[in-house]
Amino acid sequence: MRQLAVEQRRLLGPRAPWHVGDVGWGLRQHENREPEWTFRLWRDGGDRVVAWSWLQERSLLEYDLHPEHRHLLDEILDEPDAKEAVAFEDDDEARTALARHGFTKPGRAHHLNDREVPDAPTPPPLPNGFRYRTVDPEDLAERVAIHRDVWNPSRVTESSYRNVMAEWPYRASLDCVVEGPDGRFVSYVLVWPDDENGVGLFEPVGTRPEFRRRGLGAAVCMFGLQRLHEEGMRRAVVGCQTEPACALYQSIGFRRSGTITSYAR
Repeated sequence: MRQLAVEQRRLLGPRAPWHVGDVGWGLRQHENREPEWTFRLWRDGGDRVVAWSWLQERSLLEYDLHPEHRHLLDEILDEPDAKEAVAFEDDDEARTALARHGFTKPGRAHHLNDREVPDAPTPPPLPNGFRYRTVDPEDLAERVAIHRDVWNPSRVTESSYRNVMAEWPYRASLDCVVEGPDGRFVSYVLVWPDDENGVGLFEPVGTRPEFRRRGLGAAVCMFGLQRLHEEGMRRAVVGCQTEPACALYQSIGFRRSGTITSYAR
């Protein structure tokens, strides 16, 4: 799955539906979920994966498909337990295939955004007592605490986040936070590196509720852009669903590259 994500990024650029970090985060953020998921892989006759599907516990069917193997669409969508599947909103071939399998009711939209990072940006000054830094192993409890506050209710635990930290291509030097005067993390962005393509993914991003509307979300993202540039990457990508989140990324230079819509049956 990771290998295909890297290959798709090389072929499709900002239109690649998955980043290698999406796979790592999606698989490891929740603990002991594998029995609730169904994975299928399609190979080219050897070890090379050219398509995969992932049926998640809420009956959402996600997939990745090499452009030279789009004839596999109907086989991928032939998943009786799937209640929802996805496609780029402007991909007529995929939407037609979805309709053949009964997926006709549009639902959530997930917007892909990207920006070049030709130079290392300078993050804005922070209020007195706040500072930028990256995560150390001893920060595990606080790193989990801010995630759970931001995404309440959340299934992320210290044990599951320890799995994230052990997952390739996680890198602690790209797990970026703004720390407050009391030592609590107030905002964060986890940057996943794709060194082969020079592209960093922001996933996830969050600010504790009591610190929102103070520019700290944009600030930590600028710090993330600086860090990914320092580690050799020259492009960043991020997804968003809500208008406030999309507006935040647009304010720091991201531009929309595509929209993936879910369709229910």
